[in-house]
Amino acid sequence: MKQSLIIVYIASAVLIAAAYFIGGSSLVLEGIVISANTAMNSFLMILASFMVIGQLNVLLTGEIIEKWLQKFNGIKAIIVSALAGGLFPGGPYVFYPFVSGFKDKGLPFYIFISCVFGKLLYDFTRLPMEISLVGFRVAIIRYIITLPIPIIVGLYFERQGQKEWHRQR
Repeated sequence: MKQSLIIVYIASAVLIAAAYFIGGSSLVLEGIVISANTAMNSFLMILASFMVIGQLNVLLTGEIIEKWLQKFNGIKAIIVSALAGGLFPGGPYVFYPFVSGFKDKGLPFYIFISCVFGKLLYDFTRLPMEISLVGFRVAIIRYIITLPIPIIVGLYFERQGQKEWHRQR
């Protein structure tokens, strides 16, 4: 069993025990009914979310994203790398080994950092799940708020790299 699943079950047990001691079995039952209603309301969206995630995993391979990143430089590279990071399928065990190869391929640091920030903030595979759990409006607001951050960070490090390059000449 995954460690995170164990933690959630322990948290559930603690909360159920707290509900029992505060309000008895009726409060525990009320919490279970609310949980069941939430699960039923979210089931179809969660199922669709996993279908989207699976298709993105099949369609967007590391090779495709790598080709995108090698074609661009400057602001275009920053935007493409942030979007590629957001579209990159898989978790950290797949993503970080992929981006660690950027140095070997000669890609600049600002592309690396934009890609990492894009993965952490955009992660488009998470969007359907987020919509199903917190609602469309909240999920879209979060994406809009975080949209410029990978680009700003990439521009900052691109400028730092240019300054460093000019000092070395």
